[in-house]
Amino acid sequence: MRAKGAVKGAILASLFGVVGSAQAAGFALIEQSASGMGNAFAGMSARSDDPSVQYFNPATMAFMTKGMQLTIGGHIVAPNASLGDESARNVTFGGIAVAGNDGGNAGELALVPNLYFKTDLNEHIAFGLGVSVPFGLSTEYKDGWAGRYHALESRVETINVNPALSWKVNERLSVGGGVSVQYVKAKLTNAIDSSAICRATAALATCSALGLAVPGSAATDSYVKLEGDDISLGFNLGVLFKPNEQTSLGLAYRSMIEQNLDGKAKFRRSAGLNTLLNGAGSTLLTNTDIQAQVDLPESASFSAAFQATPDLELLADVTWTNWSRFKELRIDFDNPAQADGVTTENWDDNWRYSVGANYKWNSNLTLRTGVAYDETVVSDKQHRTPRIPDQNRTWLAFGASWIMSPVNTLDIGYAHLFIKDVRLDNTTEGSIKHNLRGEYDASVNILSVQLTHSF
Repeated sequence: MRAKGAVKGAILASLFGVVGSAQAAGFALIEQSASGMGNAFAGMSARSDDPSVQYFNPATMAFMTKGMQLTIGGHIVAPNASLGDESARNVTFGGIAVAGNDGGNAGELALVPNLYFKTDLNEHIAFGLGVSVPFGLSTEYKDGWAGRYHALESRVETINVNPALSWKVNERLSVGGGVSVQYVKAKLTNAIDSSAICRATAALATCSALGLAVPGSAATDSYVKLEGDDISLGFNLGVLFKPNEQTSLGLAYRSMIEQNLDGKAKFRRSAGLNTLLNGAGSTLLTNTDIQAQVDLPESASFSAAFQATPDLELLADVTWTNWSRFKELRIDFDNPAQADGVTTENWDDNWRYSVGANYKWNSNLTLRTGVAYDETVVSDKQHRTPRIPDQNRTWLAFGASWIMSPVNTLDIGYAHLFIKDVRLDNTTEGSIKHNLRGEYDASVNILSVQLTHSF
């Protein structure tokens, strides 16, 4: 039983601690439209610029330019997340310091692609298809860093295929809805404190003979990699209302999607720990199947677009995401020798506020700008982990839309995210506890480009 508790503390509590992205709160990705990027995504549920806005509100398609349109876009995301003033220690064994480097820049350059298609089925009904990446993460720390028992590599990838319909009820009102088919794949790794496991399960003399007497030694670390995937379904709904010629109001909802991941846990035991466990006839830290449930949250948006002058459009948006449903993450190991684990998350709901403006420079060029404030989902430093050093962020965005020809439009957007300094004081759960403290210096730059072709 002591061995099971030790493994739970050293592995389970830290592996799926938090999965996230620095671009939007939690691990959501709002980068779904280059035309929206230039406005910090203000007013997206109330706009009918191009097929990409169907992701935010399917009802908008009924008011788009008639005919077939195809939008292909990509977003280059360059995050920076570097931990400074870091300190790590093994709490269970009297606060023994864990030596290691600072991990370097945990952020990785990433490309987020989108593809959207829209066509008219008749005068009142439009069909759309969106292929997007609504959630994602890509972070990696250097081997041997001080927080290696909390996280090394964290990678989450999703693909969402979303067919939708939009019905123009009259010249002032449209409604829409669609079905989301979402695939998710996750990979998470971290080091295992072999010496701490030995000290928790065997006599000190035995651990000394195996070279496992001092917890926190990188030379004797073991490692684990978890991988899993799943396909699940959700839906999205929207309404677009135009009370007058100058004003558009949009309300949209995307449902929660319950993802039940099945996969593998693969372990690499150090030589000394391998000798200890084999000698005891233990199957701890051996490859096994795993399962984990992650409820990707629902969200609701209210947007407004107001044509103040023939050349100036004003935009605003408020979006709520129900991240508070993410209170814990449970990992089930098929190997009966390894205790299933629960990690407390304690996330909060997220509110995102944005305002923006579009200025029509001439008949072919529109200039865009916007600002946004995006609240963190982690309210305290104790529940913040190095997998996602989430904190409040402020967006400053610029962009342009250029009508290159009667059938081609190019959109470019850029945003810089100012992220408040992030304090971290996280302790893993379980019988063996590791604490990591420090302050993150974080920021994000995003460049978005998309081309819309009309047939």
